[in-house]
Amino acid sequence: MKRILLCFLLAWGVGSASAETLILSRESVVRMALEQNEGYKSALLEKDRVRGQYLEARSGAFPRLSFDAGYQRNIDLQTSVFTMTDSEGNSETMKLKFGTPHNYSFGLSFYQPLYAAGKVGAAIKIAKYGFAYTDAAIDAATHDIATRADKAYLDAVSAREAAVVFREAERLADSNLAVVQKLYDQGQVSEFDLLRAQVQAANTRPDRIAADNTARLALDQLRNLLALAPETELVLDSTIGEVAAPLVDEDALVAEALANRPELRQSDQLVNINQKLIDIAEGGYKPTLGLSSQVAWTSMTDKFKQTTTASEAWNRSWVVGLSLSWPIFSGFETVGKIRQAKVDYSQSQLSRNQLSRQVRLEVQDAVGKLKEAGQRVDALGQTVTQAERGVEIAQVRYRNGVGTQLELLDAQVALTASRVNRISARHDLVVAIANLRRAVGRPWASQW
Repeated sequence: MKRILLCFLLAWGVGSASAETLILSRESVVRMALEQNEGYKSALLEKDRVRGQYLEARSGAFPRLSFDAGYQRNIDLQTSVFTMTDSEGNSETMKLKFGTPHNYSFGLSFYQPLYAAGKVGAAIKIAKYGFAYTDAAIDAATHDIATRADKAYLDAVSAREAAVVFREAERLADSNLAVVQKLYDQGQVSEFDLLRAQVQAANTRPDRIAADNTARLALDQLRNLLALAPETELVLDSTIGEVAAPLVDEDALVAEALANRPELRQSDQLVNINQKLIDIAEGGYKPTLGLSSQVAWTSMTDKFKQTTTASEAWNRSWVVGLSLSWPIFSGFETVGKIRQAKVDYSQSQLSRNQLSRQVRLEVQDAVGKLKEAGQRVDALGQTVTQAERGVEIAQVRYRNGVGTQLELLDAQVALTASRVNRISARHDLVVAIANLRRAVGRPWASQW
């Protein structure tokens, strides 16, 4: 009984330690990538930073109210010495102390900026531009991560399908070797035919091993992108089936990209921010005006503990005033800040123009690759079916003694090549569509 229980516990332990299995689709991979990617999370956190900057900028227009309190203990009071002389000529020296040993104070301070040379308004607008900049940055990160995750998934699917093709090629070569071996044993074929079949079977194994390794590596890269444990088993529930290249208008796509690309929206907001920074720098020439008020209570006693009534112990003072500050000469500090701000503004405009040209080139390149991949898919449309039929005919001809083994081997090689080329062409077309969607600035989930 103990042995049975021990076996059950061991079996349960092995089962509980088995690797987790995930069934992934293209949509689930993109969703998981966005949930796990640290760059995307950082972009979302950046929005909280901008919200804090907006609150900080807006606070410059609000009044400031503060409470201050203090206690001061005078160890040695200031003493003045006086000499008093009476009418008879007698003099007497007297010492007079100023202040008290214990001083208390507390009060409220109020300040309201009335005019800040436009700096507060400019700072608020900069913070609002920062919101738009951050939204565009989040969109850009979303597009990048979704495209990379989609491509990694398609790479894994394509590698898996290619591995299946090379395994089938190995199976065909082994099957052909078995047929040739049987015919050789019966004395119907030469040793040369047997050697050719053996070499062909041996040559398929390195390709199959390389394809299996490529498929495994593609899954490892997908796990890494999704931040999954290495032992997690992945099941890809998609295939790269029939796909056709969509009809596209390059000029229309370029115009769409220039209007929608989040990177361009980021650049636009950066130009706006730098323009407002010029206004802030020029504010160094202008005056500032503020309203201030202080109300304070002070008490000076000889004893630490108050012994008199509140009205006798505390003295109140209340001050209200206006403060005007107008910088006349700042050692050319303002001039330097204005020059720097104008240079930043000009550079942001140049970067925006350069980015526009880059976006245009990216769209043109994506359109070109889309058309190329579409043409490859069209050219390979019937080749696999034809190659499969060719292998069947070559096998029948060889078994009947009409065809040669060279015909059969060539047919098998052609079948493998056509299958691999079709997988590659379909993969490249689907990836080209995803890249074009990214180049134009469309969301990943949008239909073409």
